[in-house]
Amino acid sequence: MKQKIILFTITLIVFGLGISEVTAITDAETQANDILNKNSTDSDILVVYFSRTGENYNVGNVEVGNTAMVASYIKEYLKADSFEIVPIDKYPDNYDECTQLASKEKDDNARPQIQNKINNFDSYKTVFIGYPIWWGDLPMIMYTFMEEYDFDGKDVYLFNTHEGSGDAGTYSTVQSKLSKANVNTDGLALDGKTARSDDGKQKTIEWLKGLGL
Repeated sequence: MKQKIILFTITLIVFGLGISEVTAITDAETQANDILNKNSTDSDILVVYFSRTGENYNVGNVEVGNTAMVASYIKEYLKADSFEIVPIDKYPDNYDECTQLASKEKDDNARPQIQNKINNFDSYKTVFIGYPIWWGDLPMIMYTFMEEYDFDGKDVYLFNTHEGSGDAGTYSTVQSKLSKANVNTDGLALDGKTARSDDGKQKTIEWLKGLGL
C-alpha cells in the first residue's frame, strides 16, 4: 500500500512538472504572437522573418517557430514593425518530411513563392532579416524575398537560429546578395532551445545594444 502511495505521489509530481513546462512554453509563445501581430504606424525599422512551426529538431512541436521568438524580442525592444514571410505552399509539420523538401529545393535552386507582400517597404530605413539554417544555407524562400524588394541604401541586420552550424556563412551570402544595402555581418546566431529561453532574449538585447540600437 505504501509503495502505491509513493508511486502515486511521484506520478503527480512528474505530471505536475510536465504541465508546468507546457504552460510556461505556451505563455512565451502567446506573448511572442501578441508582439508580432501588432505593428506601429510610424517606425522606420522592420523585422522580417521566416520561421517554421510544427515539429522542430531538439525542441519538439511548437506553435511559434524558433526564429519567430527571436524576432519578437527584437521587435519589442526596438518598437519596430514586423513581417512574417509565409510560403504559399506550407512546409510539412513533420520534421523529416520538411528536411527532405528543403534539400530538394536547395538542389533545384528553387524560389518558393511568398503569399504576402510588404506594401510600404520603401518607408523603412532599417531592416532586420531572420531565418533558420537549412542544409548549411538560407531557406530558399529567403532568396525569393531578397529578390522581390529593393534594398538600395537600407541598413540590414541579420539573425538566425540553428542546431550547431552558427550562421553557416550566410551573413556573407546575404551581404553579397544585397550588394546595394549596408549589410552588417555582425549577426546573431542562436540555437533553437536558447532562442526560446529568457537567456536567448537577454542575448538578443545585448546584441542590439552592441550594435548601438
